[in-house]
Amino acid sequence: MKALVYRGSGKLALEDTPKPVISDPTDASVRITKMTICGTDLHIKKGDVPRVTEGRILGHEGVGVIEQVGPSVAKVSTFARPS
Repeated sequence: MKALVYRGSGKLALEDTPKPVISDPTDASVRITKMTICGTDLHIKKGDVPRVTEGRILGHEGVGVIEQVGPSVAKVSTFARPS
């Protein structure tokens, strides 16, 4: 899959990364259809957030389709796109 990866202050790269897998019983796998970065990601790009190290995948403002859930996931909320 493609991911926007932090590569140091002022450096971002669109890279191929492994597809995530379910590793914990409460995990969910979501195929992202639309994604963007937010203001926090812009601060990370500038190097203003020192606890974020090189290799961090950015972007958490996403919309997608649930593909798989872990065995402890009992309920999933979904929102349909308005017609």
